[in-house]
Amino acid sequence: MSNAVFPNTFIIGIQKAGTTTLDDWLAQHPQIYCYESLKDVHLFARFKSDAEMHQRLKKEPAAYKNQPVVLQSAVNYIFYPSMLQKLAEYAPKAKLIVILRNPADRAISSYSYFKKMLRETRPMQQALVYKPVINTAFEFSKDNSDFTYIEHGFYAKQIKNCLSHFSREQLLVLDYDDLAKNASSMLQKLFSFLEIDATFKPDLTPKNVTGSVKSQLMQETIIRKQSKFRKWVVDHLIDPVFPVGKRKMLKRKLFELNTGKKKAAQPAQEEESKETVQQIKQQLKPLFIEDAKELDALLGTNFSAKWFATEKTNAV
Repeated sequence: MSNAVFPNTFIIGIQKAGTTTLDDWLAQHPQIYCYESLKDVHLFARFKSDAEMHQRLKKEPAAYKNQPVVLQSAVNYIFYPSMLQKLAEYAPKAKLIVILRNPADRAISSYSYFKKMLRETRPMQQALVYKPVINTAFEFSKDNSDFTYIEHGFYAKQIKNCLSHFSREQLLVLDYDDLAKNASSMLQKLFSFLEIDATFKPDLTPKNVTGSVKSQLMQETIIRKQSKFRKWVVDHLIDPVFPVGKRKMLKRKLFELNTGKKKAAQPAQEEESKETVQQIKQQLKPLFIEDAKELDALLGTNFSAKWFATEKTNAV
């Protein structure tokens, strides 16, 4: 890109709720320019100055062709009040997209993902069952982004903060379940919100599924920065050949290639039984019910009944 074009549309969350898939679908639309190499890069935390940010925006590999929608996605924008405040300062008329998922399921999925990414080493019970922080605004950090499994599920609190900076008309709230069950209808609604051609039909292949790890050695090589082989590959093959804008995309592609669709068989000592997972979900449920009701009152939705209705099968 010869000029930096600041985004006017953002996917702002929620973590492990299909944001990568949605970002990919939107990027295919001819009227959307997507900062693909900046997916999940929080602009106001990553770059120390406006000049540094705009220099990085210029390095996006794909050329900007005057598309009316300029998209950037980062799942933790909505989680940090300071991020939303910055976003409002830079783009007060921006359109925002958020996807909501059953918060207990989201917490389990997030734990599994960070386990796969070698970030999480604790047993599920220890990692997920704790007393959450309620009325504190977290400072941006990797640990606060990754290990706040319960706090990420307090959607009412996060959306109320978002609406203190943006109008309700600027925020589109989507249902995670529609990604799998009603994708075409959901996309028509989304394209209409963005005021672009709603008849466009992208390739609907899911992205960034947690899945299984095909090769643990490859996974560790990609992730572990202290790996001598990884350092050699980066120093001699990646840095000299791939511009900065393509390096993150290459890493993401390697993760996709090393991810299987089926859940991996784990060693017996690490495997979480279905009973354990279900027990943890039941322990988490009371933490989210009141927030979900507040969310429904705020948005006029029916998430609380959908997420926390009594399931007969669980009582058996």
